[in-house]
Amino acid sequence: MEIQKLNSALNFALNKFCPLVLVGFICFFNMGFLTWEPYTLCILVLFSTSFHYKVGYSVGICEERGLL
Repeated sequence: MEIQKLNSALNFALNKFCPLVLVGFICFFNMGFLTWEPYTLCILVLFSTSFHYKVGYSVGICEERGLL
């Protein structure tokens, strides 16, 4: 049971933060720190992941309560 909780936490952390880390690394590696594009892309990815998480949570609640 303890390994399952650890696996779930690790799975959540990797799904939540790995895309941002990878996109940020690729953007800054290719475009550098002195241009504005990587910062804009990282902000847009943060917004997208936040919105995606909230939508997924609300869909889960609706399915649990039989609204969908």
